[in-house]
Amino acid sequence: MTRIVRLARHVLAAAALGLVPAAGTAGAADLNLPVPTAVIYPGQSVLDRGVISARFTVPGNQLSAYVVEEGMLKDRIARRTLLPNQPILLSDLKSPDAVTVGQVATLIYREEGLLITGKGLPLQSAQAGQPVRVRNVDSGVLISGIASEDGSIEVSAQ
Repeated sequence: MTRIVRLARHVLAAAALGLVPAAGTAGAADLNLPVPTAVIYPGQSVLDRGVISARFTVPGNQLSAYVVEEGMLKDRIARRTLLPNQPILLSDLKSPDAVTVGQVATLIYREEGLLITGKGLPLQSAQAGQPVRVRNVDSGVLISGIASEDGSIEVSAQ
C-alpha cells in the first residue's frame, strides 16, 4: 500500500472519529490529550511504553469518549494496537486480566468454618469479578468460579 493511500485512510479515520474539526464546529474543546510515544500492542501497559501530551480539537459531544488526563491510564492496558501521537479512546483500554488462560491458578472454596484450596487451569482469561471456567488439575472436572484480583478463583457449591 502506498504512503498516500495509508495517509488518506488515516485522515478518513480521523474525520470519522471527529478528530478533524469541521468549519464552524460548535462546542469543540481544544485541549492537550495524552498520546502514546510508541506503538502499543494489545495487552501492553500504556504508561509503561510512555505518553506525551499533544493538542487536539475534540467535539464537545465526543469528549467523554477520550482519555483526557494521564491518570486515566493508571492500571490499564491496551485492548487494541495504539499508534504514536494519536489520541486514546476509553474503549481502547481495559483492566489487566486477573486470571490468564492456560496459567495455573489457585481455586478457593469457602463455606462457614471450611476452606478448601486446589489448583485449576483456566479455560479463558478473565478480569477480577468476571466469571471463568476452569479445569481442576487433580480431578479434571470442569467448574465455574469468579476471578479475584489476586489471581485466584473463588468457586461455590453448585
